[in-house]
Amino acid sequence: MQLSRLLKDITYECVGGSLMTPVSGLCYHSGKVKAGSLFVCIRGYRSDGHEYVGEALENGAAAVMVEEGSLVSAAKDVIFYTENQKWCVSEIVRRYGATVVAVKDTRAALALAAAAFYDYPAGKLKMIGITGTKGKTTTAFLTAGILREAGYKTGVIGTIWIDNGREIDMAEHTTPESPDLQRYLAEMVENGCVCCVMEVSSQGIKMRRVDGIRFDIGVFLNIGPDHIGKGEHVSFSEYLYCKSRLMQRAKIGIINFDDPNAPRILQGHTCSVEGFSRRGAGEALSKAAVRSADEAFYMIQGKLYSCFKIIREQGGLRGEKSFTVQMQLPGSFNIYNALAAVSVAFHFSVGEGQIERALRRQMVPGRCENVSDSGDYVILIDYAHNEMSLENLLATLRDFQPKRLIVLFGCGGNRSGLRRSRMGETAGRLADFTILTSDNPRREDPERILDDIEAGIRETGGAYVRIADRREAVRHAVVSAQEGDIVVLAGKGHEAYQEIDGKKYPMSEHELVTDAIAYRKRREGVAKEG
Repeated sequence: MQLSRLLKDITYECVGGSLMTPVSGLCYHSGKVKAGSLFVCIRGYRSDGHEYVGEALENGAAAVMVEEGSLVSAAKDVIFYTENQKWCVSEIVRRYGATVVAVKDTRAALALAAAAFYDYPAGKLKMIGITGTKGKTTTAFLTAGILREAGYKTGVIGTIWIDNGREIDMAEHTTPESPDLQRYLAEMVENGCVCCVMEVSSQGIKMRRVDGIRFDIGVFLNIGPDHIGKGEHVSFSEYLYCKSRLMQRAKIGIINFDDPNAPRILQGHTCSVEGFSRRGAGEALSKAAVRSADEAFYMIQGKLYSCFKIIREQGGLRGEKSFTVQMQLPGSFNIYNALAAVSVAFHFSVGEGQIERALRRQMVPGRCENVSDSGDYVILIDYAHNEMSLENLLATLRDFQPKRLIVLFGCGGNRSGLRRSRMGETAGRLADFTILTSDNPRREDPERILDDIEAGIRETGGAYVRIADRREAVRHAVVSAQEGDIVVLAGKGHEAYQEIDGKKYPMSEHELVTDAIAYRKRREGVAKEG
């Protein structure tokens, strides 16, 4: 493909070389550049792609895209500056035969170029984007499950994995970088998918990864203070603004009318708006089209269930329709997730029976996932890793009236200390017993992270123990479980690693639980023999 075709949706300046240059691929990582690539210089949190132009050229880049701010015009040439390098554009053209183009924002341009390179695959799919502080993954799984039950071949892009309709790859980011995202969409089209359900993170919007995509439906679940700090969002206002931009990229916006920030999410929206609610109507908005009633939560032989009625407002003289569903996903927050998924499904003329079957069957890896083989107590694995998600999880599990509610969790390194103390306070207030342990300490001392969490839990007077080794902590939780207890292992969810000092070591919560249950059985067997 000629460079000019990649740039047709972009405002740019060619400062050296030819726009007729053939381009065989897009790359934003200099080490992965191959002959014929367009290398796009991205300014990241830890590094600046402009510093790696030399490596990209040596690896065969046919063209380089830089930001206008890095260029300075000289008497006879254009000078390309970085903090540690200086290039004359004429030298790049002469020495490497490469073309140099300049744009205002390379992230935005990369997204548009990627869409062009893969022939605009989003336009060939029904695009469903889901955003929210919590619940994106579960809602994406429920939505895809319902659509598939109704016969729509559906791809999924999200936190756990990417399903392109033929194979599944584990995900690195909730919302992939734009060239990867567009490639996945193109694979879905090639594999016969007609729908794509994707999680749209605030970072994905901020980093312009979804630029060039028009969503048929955009879903807003909720928002709470999270992802605020160094390398993320500078404030809650910015976080909220980034979430709200999905409603400027969607044709239809489906909104949780119960969230107090829903009106702010709709500021500047360009979509038609409808909503869902557990309370029946959003006071600041219009009446919800989909809502729940007659909610019940119960535990049978070590498994948790939610049962509720879905009410659909049909409008005009047709009134309402309702039907009852059951899920193995417990709690009020999962009812919200289900209402969002059902609201999407109604736009695809999905039948009530298909919705009921899909919701009854659907499980989500690492999201309130029941992993106990005992009917005496419940062991759940959940991804709750911030104050809002942990509070919702524990409050929900209280509805099942366990004998004791035990929570095990830690906090990631290189993140806000305030998040840690707030999670400690939440656990101390809502759980009967808390086990503090490690969760991706990254480049921090695990004990210092536990100090931050402990500061919050001490304020509540709640009972707790510190066990930094997560394997030992899980074993302690399982061995301590008694009949009627609910034990929830929070924070890791689907993740199969522990990140320490910049390296990811294999560690699966499922394997830790399996090991702990086997250890408990051995102990119980020895006790019986004694």
